[in-house]
Amino acid sequence: MLLKIKPANAMLICIAWLMTNAAPAHGGGDALIGAAALAGAGEAWVHFSADGQRIVVAAQGDGFSRFESVSSAACKLDDQWHRIGTRSHKMVKPIAESTVETPFGTAAVSTATYGNEQFHYTLTLKRLKEKRAFTLQGVLHNLSGKDVTFNAVDLLDLSDGLAVGNPADWLVTPLMEASPAGSLQEMDKELNEAALIYNKNNKGFLVGPVGPAEAHVTVEVRKQTIKARAQMDDVRVRAGESRRSEEIIVSFEPRDTSIAMWTRWVALTHNARLKKGPVYGWCSWYDLTTKINAAHVLAVTKTIKENPNTFGKGIIQIDDGYQKMDGDWSGNKKFPMGLASLAKTIREAGCVAGIWFAPLMINPEHPWVAKHPDAIQRNAQGIESFMNPNSFHPSGAKWINPSHPESKKFLFNIIRDARANGYGYIKIDFNGIGKRFVDPTKTRLQIFRELYTLYREAAGEDMYILSCLGQPTRGVIGFVDAARVGPDSHPAHLGKCLKSVLRFQIFDNVWWQNDPDVSYLAPTLQSRAIGARPDEGMWKTWHAINALVGGTAMISEPINKEDAKAVWRNYEIMRPGSREPAKLLTLGHSEHNTTFGFAAARPFGDFAVYNLYNDHEGTRQLTLDFKEAGLPQGVTCVVYDFWSNQVIGYATDAYTTDPLEYCSSALLRLTPLNRDGPLLVGSNLHLSIGATEIDNLSVNDSLLKIELSDAGAQEGSLTFYSEQPLTAGNAKNCRIRSLESLGKNLWKVNLSDRQWGMRQSVSLHCSEERYR
Repeated sequence: MLLKIKPANAMLICIAWLMTNAAPAHGGGDALIGAAALAGAGEAWVHFSADGQRIVVAAQGDGFSRFESVSSAACKLDDQWHRIGTRSHKMVKPIAESTVETPFGTAAVSTATYGNEQFHYTLTLKRLKEKRAFTLQGVLHNLSGKDVTFNAVDLLDLSDGLAVGNPADWLVTPLMEASPAGSLQEMDKELNEAALIYNKNNKGFLVGPVGPAEAHVTVEVRKQTIKARAQMDDVRVRAGESRRSEEIIVSFEPRDTSIAMWTRWVALTHNARLKKGPVYGWCSWYDLTTKINAAHVLAVTKTIKENPNTFGKGIIQIDDGYQKMDGDWSGNKKFPMGLASLAKTIREAGCVAGIWFAPLMINPEHPWVAKHPDAIQRNAQGIESFMNPNSFHPSGAKWINPSHPESKKFLFNIIRDARANGYGYIKIDFNGIGKRFVDPTKTRLQIFRELYTLYREAAGEDMYILSCLGQPTRGVIGFVDAARVGPDSHPAHLGKCLKSVLRFQIFDNVWWQNDPDVSYLAPTLQSRAIGARPDEGMWKTWHAINALVGGTAMISEPINKEDAKAVWRNYEIMRPGSREPAKLLTLGHSEHNTTFGFAAARPFGDFAVYNLYNDHEGTRQLTLDFKEAGLPQGVTCVVYDFWSNQVIGYATDAYTTDPLEYCSSALLRLTPLNRDGPLLVGSNLHLSIGATEIDNLSVNDSLLKIELSDAGAQEGSLTFYSEQPLTAGNAKNCRIRSLESLGKNLWKVNLSDRQWGMRQSVSLHCSEERYR
């Protein structure tokens, strides 16, 4: 049973909403779809120059005094490099004009072809009519009479530099890697796939791939020059054939608008799967690592079965250490009853049986290796790829070439057998596919997607697949239900994990469900195998973010042990992940990951929840700007602190925290006092502070009714602001333990005995005259 919290909206419905709604974007005030005015009346705000050698953008309103690009393709014939493009070759035919429909409306299309007797290069420019954005895609035509090696296409080549006032005022933010953001003046590296280049006035552009998935893209930013390049991986283009590149988008919309448009365009072209929704549960890895055994899994299963109000009925996932050897994924002697029997016991407990695989990893002594030596990954010199022995894999490992026909059979059977054994959730790790494949006409991205096509076919539609990636890749979109978006969350390295998890939140519930890995019941437990201890402030930050990510909410603790039992409630408050999508408010206009959360619209009163995180060395205060946070201007807000479970103040237009230690944070709910009647202003039942555990709140005939989901803690409190006294009424599937007056119109309702799997309700009496 997989708990669904977020609606699995069809992406076309999402796009339709975006096309017809003009909600302000945080920090910008510009509508997602409302840029016709920005684009101006002129149809050719981006166009080919008269001689066809450049793409010219009328970019003065975007913060640039000059924005001109060239484009070219690089290939090799008979060990000789050739570059064919707009600058070095003349057009071989007039520019063709047409129109085409895109996921974001009609685009005017201009197609130019350049070349010589051996090669032609066609560049297609699509200028979106309703938005300030265009796309570029190249095609190499091999007319040479011989096969050629296709290396790359420089689709957007700003080698002449960007003409900006002060490059130090422009921030370059990688969107698919966790490397630090930096100024345009200082950035000197090649970035993975996509980037934001914006100034402090929210002027600039996003560049990134949109698909269909052809090849990976890099964005090279060096000395104030930018190149967006489709890496064609030296694929073979046969004589007389043509090969297209990846398509990229260049969007000059405000940051949030550009991000939303790009991520949703990719989701459409890559057929994102969202129907399964987010999940929660237990993973064995940080509990016992490879020392895991069936007895412990059964003890954990028994604990979860007997305590549904704490743990719900989520996933019980067996991680590395159960297998006979890498490549033989049947149970070893520590699992004497077999994996199918264990899965049956987990299912009988009402949970989903989950299991870890590293399908491409294989023990050097596995018989399959000797039988199929040509199916092992090798480098350009023919040397086999090998992972050196380590404490977890003392025999080391070789790596399977996923493109080999025998490999495909072997890999398919691994996943098929898991399904046959009753596992409904698989975690796929160690995804390195190598660089040399059986079919020389396929890029690495295409091979990767073929691999995950195979995994999904073997798994069937019902199995939940988590791909353990470390950082995002388009290779798995459309095949997985969740993707790891950061490194392993070892307790000693949670700060490193945050850099990835916060940066990549833009993909959650758009490409997949984000998986931040696991959180912990406490900074340290004596019974946990991984004994590193983060500071309490760092642990609270990670625990809150883990829940606010909203995708997967997993723990990895010996929950059957007494020291873990004492802190069970810390799992209750994060289960399941937040149903409200959170975002990194500082993304694209600050190099720091300080402000993460959401503004929630509810019929019974809007509010916002933000985690303000000090990622600087030393003590620091942080300020939340209410306009940027989606809160109303000029309205007093109640400020509630989750960890202290109290209202800590009132603020208008902005709030500044007390000094925060390095890696510590303040988890706050801000509720505008702009409605009559009792207002919910705080909850310590769930880390989303009312967004996940509260379904509805209504007042009728002086009776305040609170409807709760089964999310969150069994015991805790709700805090209300009410100018009239509140008194306790009835409760269903929970108990009102007490109701306290805190003074200053604040009231705390203390609840207990909340029942998982059942909707709960609480009623309070209030003044009929004022609130009827």
